[in-house]
Amino acid sequence: MVKLAIAPIVAHLSRYLGGDDPAARLAVALACQATQDGHVCADLDQEAGWGPWADEMSGAERAGLIARLPDMAIVGGADDPTPLVWDGRRLSLRRYWAYEQQVALDLLARATTPEVLSADMEAALDSHFADAGQRAAARIGLVNRLALIAGGPGTGKTTTLARLIALLQEQAAQSGGPPLRIALAAPTGKAAARMTEALGATGASTPAHSAMTLHRLLGMRADGSAFYHCRERPLAVDVLVIDEASMIDLSLMAHLLDALPAAARLILLGDRDQLAAVEAGAVFADLCASERLASCVATLTASFRFAGTSGIGQLAGCLRQGDAPGAIDQLKAAAQETRRAAQRVSRPLEGRSPHSGDFGVGTIDLDWQPQVAPQTLISAVQAGYQDYRDAVAAGLPVAELFEHFRRFRVLCAHRQDVAEINRALTPPEAMLAQPGMAVMVVKNDPLLRLYNGDIGLALPDPVDGSLKVCFASNGDGTSAAPRWIPFTRLPDWEVAWAMTVHKSQGSEFAHVLLALPASISPVVTRELVYTGVTRARQRLSLWSSEAVLQAACANRAGRMSGLREKLSFLTVSC
Repeated sequence: MVKLAIAPIVAHLSRYLGGDDPAARLAVALACQATQDGHVCADLDQEAGWGPWADEMSGAERAGLIARLPDMAIVGGADDPTPLVWDGRRLSLRRYWAYEQQVALDLLARATTPEVLSADMEAALDSHFADAGQRAAARIGLVNRLALIAGGPGTGKTTTLARLIALLQEQAAQSGGPPLRIALAAPTGKAAARMTEALGATGASTPAHSAMTLHRLLGMRADGSAFYHCRERPLAVDVLVIDEASMIDLSLMAHLLDALPAAARLILLGDRDQLAAVEAGAVFADLCASERLASCVATLTASFRFAGTSGIGQLAGCLRQGDAPGAIDQLKAAAQETRRAAQRVSRPLEGRSPHSGDFGVGTIDLDWQPQVAPQTLISAVQAGYQDYRDAVAAGLPVAELFEHFRRFRVLCAHRQDVAEINRALTPPEAMLAQPGMAVMVVKNDPLLRLYNGDIGLALPDPVDGSLKVCFASNGDGTSAAPRWIPFTRLPDWEVAWAMTVHKSQGSEFAHVLLALPASISPVVTRELVYTGVTRARQRLSLWSSEAVLQAACANRAGRMSGLREKLSFLTVSC
């Protein structure tokens, strides 16, 4: 096998499963490396399928390996007890191949035989929804055991869901059945908490309990080795609603479907244009693109958050379509408007009120800095957090401090850029743990209900005055009084003034500063920039050169998988 720098687990499995045969070792390495890179399989018809070995192998060497695959003892088909599966195009680890098979069959079974709505329910549907897109999405949720509601930020997914839940309960009452057992969940604690908050803000009648993480819903064991709920011990639910479904990886989706009763409804909400899960697979995007599931998919397009003149909304639209010239034009127009506003501020008042909207850039929701000068960036970050720092210095209550902190966030594509910003805002002469410092947990601790990505604030404990990390809610998404955890009891953590775009998924902030790297990077994809941009509710500051943004628009974050193909040809036995 060609010697390259690969992950230790890939090298280990390559040696363990491939034995002394270099070709078999390479086959194992290709399948393992694919999952390490977020793919479900190695599609050897694609250049990406050859991973880090692509530049090392000639066409003849590739053809030779492909010709040998069917005869390898470790490679088999659907019914063979081999660690690798080869379908003539894709090379998969059997575990991931089986996950895809199970997910496809379970979802196809849920997508059969839609119900017929009664005349009363038809009338109720019309009365609840004025928007045609939301009404169509709700109809799918009422007549199917599977509903996928896709749409960008502000397209009304939460409003649709709240009204759909009310209609489902009304439908159950009309049929003479008991109230439905409805569970709300999301992949992360942040996403679950935001789901609970957003549903509460609609004012509609929703399940009394809060949303929770999928791991808590499934009953993850304390050591993280398995889930309590499975096909033998299914969830006690009639309807399961999952928000931020684009973050669900293939393995988690397989375990989820394994634990969901066959008669239960599954409603998935998400944005198919966002980054896919960190782990292997892009399940939600694959499902939304499947022709077999088309009758179960609704895509909301009308934006209720961003006005037609919103710079953030228009930039997000350009990114979604990969329209680099349109994105650049939008940014240039925003920069020009920012300069005009600054000039208005510098002119005499001329009888106008100093509080009128045209005296500052507060009315402009998008600003662009095409020159990413490190020290200027750090100054902008410090200015963005000044309001929060002032609140900490003033000793405001914990709830208000978290509210101030949530108003601004710094997002980066690269971890090294995150680390540099965090170091710059944590002076070396100061103690590492200082009042007000943002802390991110980077390792799960189910016993403490702390999970990778949870953020707390270092603050004096009101009981004993010692500096501890305060978490505003349980990490599993359920609400609770603030929790005070000593630094000595925390799982692994890091400073979190800045975070990666991946870590920001499932969150929204009033003002986002998105800092892309100074040079073109394969990590900076269209989906990554779109995800970062759409974390901003009111204002976005984009620090990126024109060249980096253009390259990102052309760089799609595709995931290799066989799920879409399995959905197209598998048949469900009755």
